[in-house]
Amino acid sequence: MGCMASSQKISVATYSEPMKLSKKSSLKLNKNETVLAALTRIDDEIARSEKNQPAARLAVVAAELESIQLEIKSFEECTATVTKDTYAKTMHQLFVSLDLYRRPMLASENEDFVANVNRKEMRRLELSWLRTRYAELVRERRVLHAQILRTRSLYAQLQHLLDSIWGNNTRPGSSQENALTKAIGLRDALAAVSARLRAAAEYAHAAVRLLDDAMPAWKLTTVGKSGWERSTAVADACAQLVAARCAERGARRVLAAPAAPRAARALRLALDYAFTDAVHDHK
Repeated sequence: MGCMASSQKISVATYSEPMKLSKKSSLKLNKNETVLAALTRIDDEIARSEKNQPAARLAVVAAELESIQLEIKSFEECTATVTKDTYAKTMHQLFVSLDLYRRPMLASENEDFVANVNRKEMRRLELSWLRTRYAELVRERRVLHAQILRTRSLYAQLQHLLDSIWGNNTRPGSSQENALTKAIGLRDALAAVSARLRAAAEYAHAAVRLLDDAMPAWKLTTVGKSGWERSTAVADACAQLVAARCAERGARRVLAAPAAPRAARALRLALDYAFTDAVHDHK
């Protein structure tokens, strides 16, 4: 069977604890099932369980969890997360206290102060996004662990079944198994690269969708009749764009590309002054 080398790879690279399946239970066949049918069934189950390459995906998830955990620790000044609604209320109250709705000329004089408050609120949005994403990845890691444990169990059953047929004798086709071992090694290496590229592509697609959702919200900033309506529209657009930035950073995270593109840096600076820019546009 060509699957044996992959079994050893999963067992050694991903888990170190010994198998707990007894030989007696591993050799138990289904009712009226021949040995050949059992071999075919187990081999098919292994193929299905490895179709999505859970080991490669688990490596990406583990690395991303570690990176996100470090990012969360960098938000020392953020003691609490914020939602889109509380974000809009905070900025609205700031505009009311500074009387920027009725005196828009003051927005130019206070734009740095407003931008600083807005920047802190957006960092809380980023923290909320990171915590949510971290929880999602933790759940996915549990599922992947279960899938890999299931695959290891199937490989153990397959190995014991083969041993029950040939015992200590040399199995036929050893040279083919050795050649297949090398091919499986190449497959696993390609799967690791593919898993990273797929994860980055998913983040990139999510960022594009969020950008598309932010555009209609931003258009509402110029047609809002009240200051609250305009601030809500700006907060909605900024929340979408912050999430898009987080998704873009997620793509760079899985690709181990720390340097942000120039467009991402320009977007971050533009978002800082989004509320005062909306006041100028309305004026």
